[in-house]
Amino acid sequence: MNEPDIEYRGHYIVVQSSESDSKRWRPKALVSIYHSGTVHRKIVVAPIEVLFDSEDAADTFSLAMAKKWIDDNAGSPMP
Repeated sequence: MNEPDIEYRGHYIVVQSSESDSKRWRPKALVSIYHSGTVHRKIVVAPIEVLFDSEDAADTFSLAMAKKWIDDNAGSPMP
């Protein structure tokens, strides 16, 4: 996905799905937030068994996964 960062609840999401050796797509996203003068980042990766046949499907899953991570960790400092 070559789209700009997606803003969600004060965080920025960059979808980074990658093609595996088996020619399937592994969902991955980078979540960032600027807090107290520092950029905090978290890489969110799907479980190893989650693969998709298309980049678009993996990107859609990556975005949903990143939003869920943000929702589940709202108000908590980023690890």
